[in-house]
Amino acid sequence: MDRPVRYGIRSCRGRRHPLTPTNWVGPARIREPDIDGIAVHGGIQMRPYLAFLFLPFVQIDTAAAHHAFAADYEPGNEGEVEGVITEVIYKNPHARYYLEVTNDDGSKELWDLQTMNLMMLGRVGWTKDTLQVGDHIKVEGILGRHDTKRMSISVVTVDDGRVISPQRGIRESSAELSARGSADVAASGKFDSIASNITPGRYELDDTHAYLSFSYSHLGLSNPQIHFADFEASLELNGNDMSLSHVSIIIDAASVDSAVPALDDDLKGADFFDVANYPKITFKSTAYEETSESSGRLTGDLSVRGVTKPITLEVTINSASMNPLNRREMIGFSATGSFNRSDYGLTGYAPLIGDELSLAVQIEFEKVP
Repeated sequence: MDRPVRYGIRSCRGRRHPLTPTNWVGPARIREPDIDGIAVHGGIQMRPYLAFLFLPFVQIDTAAAHHAFAADYEPGNEGEVEGVITEVIYKNPHARYYLEVTNDDGSKELWDLQTMNLMMLGRVGWTKDTLQVGDHIKVEGILGRHDTKRMSISVVTVDDGRVISPQRGIRESSAELSARGSADVAASGKFDSIASNITPGRYELDDTHAYLSFSYSHLGLSNPQIHFADFEASLELNGNDMSLSHVSIIIDAASVDSAVPALDDDLKGADFFDVANYPKITFKSTAYEETSESSGRLTGDLSVRGVTKPITLEVTINSASMNPLNRREMIGFSATGSFNRSDYGLTGYAPLIGDELSLAVQIEFEKVP
């Protein structure tokens, strides 16, 4: 098989392009064409005929508007507005709030604020009464493109001290959280994991956004990185109690890729992975210990060349939320760890290359429908 073209980010064999975005957010629904008030021509009222003629286009435009949600917002361009809610539209596909903002010069602007669908909001306790007309709020979020007065809501702070997030729900005031939150967490050893933003259950690998590599010391001069292009992973997630979550990874050892064909042959040989006799490398988690709401230590059994030993990875939960493009719940992790290759019989080239191998994982999972 031909080697995949390199773009700086490696794609896995047989997968879609890895640069496919998964974290875009976007605009409100586009108003459907209004066919009321069509003129009468030549004494014949044209409304029924034109309505029938244009009906397919009206339906297409509505669908296109929903899928254009990402087009009107610019990820990374965040801002803050403050004002009074003048209208609430609490219905699918996205709850919306109109906010009257008073500028420094006394002029007023009307902002269109948008958040998740009602099912996702309901899971975190957000209801139609959470924010009401007349509430004075401060909103942080992602701004609309082209200087439009639109925003995708990230966090809302209400005058009464509530801090509200579409991902986290309604919390106490920032002052109250600061006063007692750290003490409570330290005493209990339990954290409100950001993984609780999404539904517990089985999650499958998003193989367009999955990267697994290891590095080693070469004479102390550099730390080359070697990738595995083909692997599978599955996740059983319980964000309400992360200790009940489990992950497993199965790697095709023959997919090892150093970008140097001669070295690839050596790595597949008997002195290293010996892929002829041991085609798979596996990892199965046995425990997860939270260290914060977005981090923890994952312990599991790593099997290489028929040898199984425990290994611990430092894990960061990057995000857990609904993907606005495909409407599937997703979670993304980063993980690092290390082990001695000699423990698994990987003895080639010692002592020219170091014994310690450092692992790096970037991986995303999607909720199984």
